[in-house]
Amino acid sequence: MNFFQLINYLGRLLIGYAFVFLLLLAPATIYQEIDIIPHIFESFVYVFLIGVLGIVSTFRKSKVEEESFLIKESLALVGLGWILITFFGSFPFYLSGHLSLMDAIFESVSGFTTTGSTVVKDIEAFPKTLLFWRAFTHFLGGMGIVVIFIAVLPYLGAGGRLLLKSESSVPDIKFIRPRVKETLKQLLLVYISLTTIQCVLLMIFGMSLFDAVCHAFATLASGGFSTRQMSIGAYNSLPIEIITIFFMLCAGTNFGLFFLLYQRNIRAFFQNVEWRAYISIWFFSIVFLTICVMGYHGTFSLDKSEFLHYSFGKALRSVSFTVTSLMTNTGFTTEDYDLWPHFARWSLVILMIIGGSAGSTSGGLKIIRVVVLFKFLLNRIQSIFQPRVIRAIHLGGQVIDDDIQRSVLSYFALYVSVFIMGSLALCWIGLPIVTSISSVASALNGCGPGLEHVGGFEDFSTIPILGKGVLCMLMLMGRLEIYAMLVLFFPSFWRSK
Repeated sequence: MNFFQLINYLGRLLIGYAFVFLLLLAPATIYQEIDIIPHIFESFVYVFLIGVLGIVSTFRKSKVEEESFLIKESLALVGLGWILITFFGSFPFYLSGHLSLMDAIFESVSGFTTTGSTVVKDIEAFPKTLLFWRAFTHFLGGMGIVVIFIAVLPYLGAGGRLLLKSESSVPDIKFIRPRVKETLKQLLLVYISLTTIQCVLLMIFGMSLFDAVCHAFATLASGGFSTRQMSIGAYNSLPIEIITIFFMLCAGTNFGLFFLLYQRNIRAFFQNVEWRAYISIWFFSIVFLTICVMGYHGTFSLDKSEFLHYSFGKALRSVSFTVTSLMTNTGFTTEDYDLWPHFARWSLVILMIIGGSAGSTSGGLKIIRVVVLFKFLLNRIQSIFQPRVIRAIHLGGQVIDDDIQRSVLSYFALYVSVFIMGSLALCWIGLPIVTSISSVASALNGCGPGLEHVGGFEDFSTIPILGKGVLCMLMLMGRLEIYAMLVLFFPSFWRSK
């Protein structure tokens, strides 16, 4: 491990990141929130000086060949970079006095990891400058801090490509161009273009400029922070809901497919196995949950729960939005789905876990892993009664080799282990079982709301401090697909050899 080079790059990252805080001067000035301006400069100065300290202390000792910045250094830079950026991202919330330190850290981690869970009780009474900062953390975290990494650190070379591979929101390697900078430009072009288009459409159908910008930031990042207490439901507008559904689906799509669309290859979407599975799961989930929410479900005589039942039109509208929001791990809400039947509620949790496509801004297991896992299990079942037949697993006309299968299985086993340990930890802290499980599902998959005490119209302010710490760790692990965060806890990872 080249510690001097690692610290030097982290210092450069923080210097570039410090200037991001100065963007908050615009909303603070426009909305005359003058009392927040000194705290913006405080945040800038603290982060800038820490970055300078990192560079100065390692300046001479960090001049090594770029090839030495390889997988260990890249993983360390990703993991530590996310930790530092999310920690310092809490400064505007904390220094301005609107949130306690733990709540400020939670809000920052939730924003940058595009989870969307919040501890703010009265969102509409919160300063607009800080509401903008919440949304902007989504925008930065959506396409990955890797964008900032490579923009600020232009000399990474091979290390830059390893950073791209370490980032969960970067498209599949076959979509990535050989030059890292070229890839960065293409990613930013797609991301910013979609965000701008959505912003304009939301304004056309009634949103203010501020609300449209913040919701566009949150949608394409699959984040979910809203400027309204009732989220998208506050607007009670079908056109706004349809626009949001469309762009949430875009956020859950592999951004590499948009490269091909830019090249006028529309067939790429329908030829992509993962995208077809993604749309199929989304469509049939809407069908079955609409039927369920209309009241066509079984009952248990000892269950005293009371459920909401809707007409067909109301059910289709509410279910379509909620399924899209939670499957793409965005977390916007229009209805209190916690009052829906048990089947519908737990189906939504399963959709959180499945998530969107690989190379999208969505979290979860990712559709491609679920498809490979399903094919693997089907193959193993068939081998029981046909043991002599050798079957290969095919995906999109290509054979999935044993290394990829083992990778998917090991990640699934690790995911389940972390999920179980996180749920038990929250139960030990004192949270009810449904709240614990859904909180972990929300944090680990980057969704935002859960069930019961952390439902769609609730918040996380009532979670104990220790529980918020656990959820912060789970949010970071989920955003970095577990491995990039777990390796930091292995002593052997930090050794030179």
